[in-house]
Amino acid sequence: MKYRYTFIIFFIAFILQSTVMNHFKVFQMSPNLMLCLVVIFSFLIDGYHGVVFGILFGLLNDFCFGEIIGIGPFSYFLSALVCIEMKRYLYKDSLISLFLVSLGGSSVYALVYFGLYKMLGYAYDFVYVLEKNGVMIVYNMMITLILYLILSRKVIKHRSDRYMYRGNLQEARSLYKS
Repeated sequence: MKYRYTFIIFFIAFILQSTVMNHFKVFQMSPNLMLCLVVIFSFLIDGYHGVVFGILFGLLNDFCFGEIIGIGPFSYFLSALVCIEMKRYLYKDSLISLFLVSLGGSSVYALVYFGLYKMLGYAYDFVYVLEKNGVMIVYNMMITLILYLILSRKVIKHRSDRYMYRGNLQEARSLYKS
């Protein structure tokens, strides 16, 4: 996938995140579309789409809505690196792998983000952070699955290629004999 298409997808997610997604709160937490896209693009695409646009739109998000500039891009960067590393060990086309990568990326993002805020003197209670992060991680995993199903045909080339024949057994035997 080219960088311009990735930019358009991230830009649409940025607009949706700041306008529409605040109406879909569960336990006062809305999903982080930017994080979901960073996870998907870091895991599925060869290259650094997730890293580049995570940093770029993390900075844009911090400039527009953040209290401290730089914590968001750093958190996206580290979660993208975790997803890229997990790509080496997991199968891209498996939903279980996607859940594991989403869990890992969202957990790293949450721990780094709130850890840096705590180190800079903001008063976050650890129990509050665990409660909110649990809801955020589960919500992000569901949104990541939905985005994966939407983007997988565009991102993964030759998605229909499988190691097994998916027709009936008689057709498979006739193909094998010929």
